[in-house]
Amino acid sequence: MRKFIKNFKKYNPYAMYAAKSELKAEVASSYLTWLWWILDPLFFMLIYTFIVQVVFKTSVPNLPVFVMCGITIWNFFNKNLLTCVKIIRSNKGIISQKYIPKYMLVVEKIYVNFIKFLISLVLLAVMSIILKVEVTVNILYTIPLMLLLCLLSFALSTILSHFGVFIEDSANILQIILRLVFYLSGIFYSISETLPANLTNIMMRINPIAYIIEDFRNVFMYGTGLNFQLFAYWTVIVVLLTIIGIKLIHKYENSYAKVM
Repeated sequence: MRKFIKNFKKYNPYAMYAAKSELKAEVASSYLTWLWWILDPLFFMLIYTFIVQVVFKTSVPNLPVFVMCGITIWNFFNKNLLTCVKIIRSNKGIISQKYIPKYMLVVEKIYVNFIKFLISLVLLAVMSIILKVEVTVNILYTIPLMLLLCLLSFALSTILSHFGVFIEDSANILQIILRLVFYLSGIFYSISETLPANLTNIMMRINPIAYIIEDFRNVFMYGTGLNFQLFAYWTVIVVLLTIIGIKLIHKYENSYAKVM
């Protein structure tokens, strides 16, 4: 981990600069520019709200905010994994010209997606004000949940970026897995209110996104406290996954160029 900390300090300015450049390029190539970062989650929220309320006839208080919480967290997680699974291969030119720790490429993508994540959070806050969602001091618990989400995204993205070098169809396989995880994460429904208590407990312990979404809604919308037991449980697992991902990169990064 000392090597990781040293590399992070050294190459973090590069990751931040690359993220800033990518965001500028993305804005320049779109007619709607940065407005699309607001419209994209907003349209998804409207679609899923329609499906839940009209098609499934489910009544949930402040449904748009409820759905937006799930979409905001899912989009950040989903985009990080999908963009990072092939990130080493897609940056072959940069890697061949100069040395950069491969996990810093993941960090750069997380910076990009985190900016969009923050914009979605602002939209979520505005919606909450409009719909008069009661805010309590427990909303501060969203901060450790967001940190856990970022670390989870980094850990899994780093591991996936490693295997993405060696497995040609890794992106296609990942898309299939993420579709399944999407429907098991309670994006537009409440897992605790839909599943029996025993199945809810199992789901919260095997699906970190399901846990983060559920607890995020609880502290943001309903003013309850953090589930410290599950938070500690997933923090330990995510830290271990982070260490595994970093060690994989350190061990094999000299062989990536040969495989590509």
